Amino acid sequence: MDFRERILTTMNHEEPDQVPVMSLLNEPAILNQYYGKQTFNYFNYLKKPILKDITKILMNWNWYWNKEYYKIYGDILNVSVNLGFDATWLMYLLFKLKKDKEGSLGYTWYDIWGRIWDLQVDKYGNPSPYYIRGHCRTEEAWDAWIEEHESLFNKNLEYTTKFFKKIVEVYGDKLYIIGFAAPGIFENSWQPIGFVEFTKYMYEKPRFIEKVVEFQTDFYLKYVEAICEAGNEIILVGDDLGHKKGLLISPKFINRFFGPSYKKVAEFVHKQDKKLIFHSCGKIYKILPKIIEWGFDGLLTLEPTAEMDLEKVRNLVGHQLVLIGNIDVSYLLVRGTKKEIEDAVKHAIKVAAPGGGFILSPAHNHSEVDLTRLQWMVEAAHKFGQYPIQT
Repeated sequence: MDFRERILTTMNHEEPDQVPVMSLLNEPAILNQYYGKQTFNYFNYLKKPILKDITKILMNWNWYWNKEYYKIYGDILNVSVNLGFDATWLMYLLFKLKKDKEGSLGYTWYDIWGRIWDLQVDKYGNPSPYYIRGHCRTEEAWDAWIEEHESLFNKNLEYTTKFFKKIVEVYGDKLYIIGFAAPGIFENSWQPIGFVEFTKYMYEKPRFIEKVVEFQTDFYLKYVEAICEAGNEIILVGDDLGHKKGLLISPKFINRFFGPSYKKVAEFVHKQDKKLIFHSCGKIYKILPKIIEWGFDGLLTLEPTAEMDLEKVRNLVGHQLVLIGNIDVSYLLVRGTKKEIEDAVKHAIKVAAPGGGFILSPAHNHSEVDLTRLQWMVEAAHKFGQYPIQT
């Protein structure tokens, strides 16, 4: 089987020739490891009086942003191919740079939804934007933001379509590209407002929250449609509902405010004859039945450090969901031994792969994931993931 047939067979809960392996790479740090390059921190230009204005102009120029965005993700895809992955996720995001005295460098990013991101770097010097607050903390501020940025929303849809079409055209014969529609409706709703204000409004101004969710749902359906136009058969919804110890809000409120939206997305994707995967970090056992009820075909992350036990999840959902992920990125793929990685891969395959419906992957991505350990994970999957699975 080739990678495409392997992925699609697995998504149908049938046994392919071997367990597919999915990359979640989207960090420049991995590129630097692979190509042996020094980290290039372009945020440093914002510290230089002569260069900071030029840097801002370039970063806010859509043509330049899209050119650099495509180049970085093209390089990341090449690394995923060379490491032997069958599939990867990929998203398109449009950020704008603005002066902001609360930012570490006197600047912050903002995205189309009204999230504010600080310009920070990790310990290796890789640029890493961090969400710090929402711009739309009141209903009036939210209404004004949506009205003022209508053109930016439309541009985002246009660029999303072009990005995915180009990526699939160039790389689609080398790797299965799963379109990642992120951020999702939940994150798009609360993060521009702020978690404290958002949860307060759920009680005090539920109609305002319903208005926000309705807008985000309508836009999200257009966003998913833009990704669908690239042609691949699998769409990934990204919405973190949990943290290490449980859900961010109660299952009742998740289902009340967001369940109908997820159902709309699932119905739309299925009408396109495509599959739909749900991505969420955190401990989300309490919402597993709803993920099935909403109409999702798969679940990604299964974060082991959030007590998401792969065997337990498989026993709970059976083959109603394709399971993806579960290889730890907090220790195992950062500084684990080869034997530890092989043992984790063997265990994941043993408990989740029989009968199909399992794609091995890291639980997530970050800049400290080690390239060599990723390679060990792929090699272990190829070694121990041959069907029929030896349990």
